[in-house]
Amino acid sequence: MYLFYVYGAGFGHINRILNFIHTQNIPLTNCVLLTNSIYHGRVPKDIKTLHKEDAFFKDKDGFDLFIQNCMTEYQIDTLIVDVFPAGFYGELEKSITKLTTIQTILLARILNKDYFEKYGSPVYDVIYTLEDGIALANYQYKKVMPFTLQIKSREHSQEVILKKPYFLVMHSSPLDEVLLLYKQALLYRTDEHIYIYSFSEVPKQLIPENTRSIHGSSIEDHVLENASKIFTGCGFNSILETQKYREKQHVLPFKRKYDDQFLRKRLL
Repeated sequence: MYLFYVYGAGFGHINRILNFIHTQNIPLTNCVLLTNSIYHGRVPKDIKTLHKEDAFFKDKDGFDLFIQNCMTEYQIDTLIVDVFPAGFYGELEKSITKLTTIQTILLARILNKDYFEKYGSPVYDVIYTLEDGIALANYQYKKVMPFTLQIKSREHSQEVILKKPYFLVMHSSPLDEVLLLYKQALLYRTDEHIYIYSFSEVPKQLIPENTRSIHGSSIEDHVLENASKIFTGCGFNSILETQKYREKQHVLPFKRKYDDQFLRKRLL
């Protein structure tokens, strides 16, 4: 059984783990997912999902006891950590050192120096590097390997007939960032329709005629392929899912606490 540590309030962290499970062809019934995400309801039902509020992750002793109990209750033999080697608040440092009979795996994505100024890295059995730009000197590991995620086939979020020509704005949240991308799309617009794919609810009074907000982030490949332009942030998942369409993509990096989207853009 696999236990996945997935800290992150949005959907991006969960989405990355679902793509990893898909890439590795892991049976969903063999997965336990621990997350604080408000989108925990979007995890497939066959995965055992443990949703905890943010305060739970700040209590290092309580967190450690919970992890040890999970190992026994769910017969976990592999712990897979998304992005944060010591946990978002350093809560994994103590726990991982105790897991001498459990395989530990880190899915590494770009982290900025601020994270490693606060927290160290416990020793992982394996680190999978998911992108360029990862400062491996900040990590401890027995083995490191590059890893390419395959994108899980998308499902229809809504049945929508898109009118051509059109632009796509793709950004899950928050709303103010979605609107910044939308304003960027307006600078290029002539007679194109604009479709905003987002988890954020875009108020109707903010989007004029020929613009439509579509709740959710599931976009089929043909929708991306037929778009005249694509406007996104520079988060890991956005860059992964649009890699075939870079020539028509407009990328706007946003400041994050630990993710360096500006570095990611420079590496494109």
